[in-house]
Amino acid sequence: MMLAHLLTHRRNRRAAVTVLVATLLPVLLGMAGLATAYGDALLIKMKAQRIADAAAYAGAVAYGALSTTTAITNAANRVATINGIPTGDISAVLVTSPRGDGYSAVQATVTIGVNVGLTRPISNTSSLSVTSSAYVEIKVNSNGIPCIIALGSTGSGVTLSGSGKITANACAVSSNSSTAPAITAPSSSATVTTPVVSTPVALTTNQKKYIVPPTGTTAVTYIVKSITDPLASKTAVTTATGHLSSVGSLGNPTMTTPPSGSNVSFASASQTGTLPSGCVPSSSGSTWTISCTGAGPFNFTSVSVSGSATVVFNNPTSATYNFSGSISNSGTALTFNGAGTYNIGGGLSTSGSSTTKFNGTGTYNIGKYTSSCSGDNFSICHSGATLTFAGPSTFVLTNGLYDGGGSTMTMGSGSTLNSYKLGASTNGWTINMGGGASLTMNDATGTGGLFQASGNITNGGGSCMALPVASAHDIKGYVTVAGGTTLGAGVYTIYGYMAAGVINGGTVTCGGTTIGLTANAVTFVLGGNSTVTCSNIATAFCIAGGYSNVILTAPTTGSTANLAVVGPTTSTNTAGASLSAGASGANISGAFYFPYGPFVMGGAASIGGGCLELIAKQVTVSQGSAAGSTCTGLGGSSLLHPYLALVQ
Repeated sequence: MMLAHLLTHRRNRRAAVTVLVATLLPVLLGMAGLATAYGDALLIKMKAQRIADAAAYAGAVAYGALSTTTAITNAANRVATINGIPTGDISAVLVTSPRGDGYSAVQATVTIGVNVGLTRPISNTSSLSVTSSAYVEIKVNSNGIPCIIALGSTGSGVTLSGSGKITANACAVSSNSSTAPAITAPSSSATVTTPVVSTPVALTTNQKKYIVPPTGTTAVTYIVKSITDPLASKTAVTTATGHLSSVGSLGNPTMTTPPSGSNVSFASASQTGTLPSGCVPSSSGSTWTISCTGAGPFNFTSVSVSGSATVVFNNPTSATYNFSGSISNSGTALTFNGAGTYNIGGGLSTSGSSTTKFNGTGTYNIGKYTSSCSGDNFSICHSGATLTFAGPSTFVLTNGLYDGGGSTMTMGSGSTLNSYKLGASTNGWTINMGGGASLTMNDATGTGGLFQASGNITNGGGSCMALPVASAHDIKGYVTVAGGTTLGAGVYTIYGYMAAGVINGGTVTCGGTTIGLTANAVTFVLGGNSTVTCSNIATAFCIAGGYSNVILTAPTTGSTANLAVVGPTTSTNTAGASLSAGASGANISGAFYFPYGPFVMGGAASIGGGCLELIAKQVTVSQGSAAGSTCTGLGGSSLLHPYLALVQ
């Protein structure tokens, strides 16, 4: 009995142990699997971090060499392949450095799956992902980015003579010439100051003698290599120069001859001709007031004012005025009050000390004035008088305008929403200004705002010319200035050339400010299809003749950001650029680009004071001239390896 009881007790305990073991075994196995999976995950985490570090570094090296995000991706993918993981498990992108110091960094992220199947007794998950990231900061050595570049592989490269100097304290000087001394700095009076120099053939000790490091730098770094044109494949350059063909096809705008009426003349106390229906005259001595009611159209053949007559057209509503002939004012004053459309088929002429005003928003379609105007035929012949158009207004001039000596003309005053479509005179001038004249064209920044000129633009010595702000300034001819010139912001696509001082002239006080040529946030795109001789070479850009106050600053935003002057970019057009004959104090910030033409400075010219990137086939500085740049590199890659740092 006792024995049977003991046997039964043992069987019960064995069964309990069996049940306990059966219950705990999955848990024990799961915990063992968890420990194993954790160990595997730690190893995978270390592997993922190692690959992420390598991919970030490789991507940073590739970006430093090629400056493309595609290079980063390709480098990271190669690291993935070498380490035996799919390229889909790795990503590498360019980001802002997490240090917050303004530099860029390459961030690489690696994600690898870990098998945790042994943990199934305590978890429904059979795999987990382990992710690691790394950041490698890219600090570009800007001292090694070229800002003075002679691209030509043959002939002279960067050449100094006389007491010409080049100063590039914060950027490199490069020359690709291998058939002549790539850089010629012949004496202590003709030096190149720069921290870094690159040439395709090593310079001799004698050739290096007058290439000196900037103050605070112990030595110049010399690199033996040819460099690639940093702007040749830039979309901004190819798009801008591609627009030249459209500019070259511009023609004079046309207009339909307006309906005619009577020839109406006002001379002192007399009036002849019949006014159109709806217009009623009244007079007081030599002052005439014409009250027109309604929208018209009010049709005239011509209107002329002479002697001591003062004539005022009043209309409280917007109206249409048609003139199949001309409007001419040699009297005291002619004023049109009220908005409207003015179709003047025979042109507009003002002379003497007369004042002509159009007070109101208007659309001005003006044809050719057939009488001689300084030996030419323009749409507006303005001589020795004052002419004002209010705004916002739209101007369509089939034959351009003449602003004679001592005259003052203002177009589109009072608003930025103007538009200009200007043809050329019989002799090819869109704008021709005499000495001492003043012309102000207010801004054309609104929707549909244009500045189109199908001829040449010039201003005489002592004159003041201000062209409007506009996104595009399309000029089929050339621009040559002798007076004070202010160019509103935007891109100036000039089919011919841009020149200041080749017809003499110099700085002028305009509106209380002394200016030569001022162009802020401006890009010149020059076709060089006509050229001007400067420094005995054919140029598409020239500053000469005492222009001691030239300020040209490239835009900092937009499609042509950092581009100041773009010369011809086809190998068959070798038109260059020149600063000569007292063109001192030129301040140009931006890229100055003439890939197939020379850049020549002489006659004590100077250029500097801004971030200048000077790129040309050859660069020649002579006769006491000086070229300087405060630039730390606007484009291209550094000749020196970038400094890379794993920062996170």
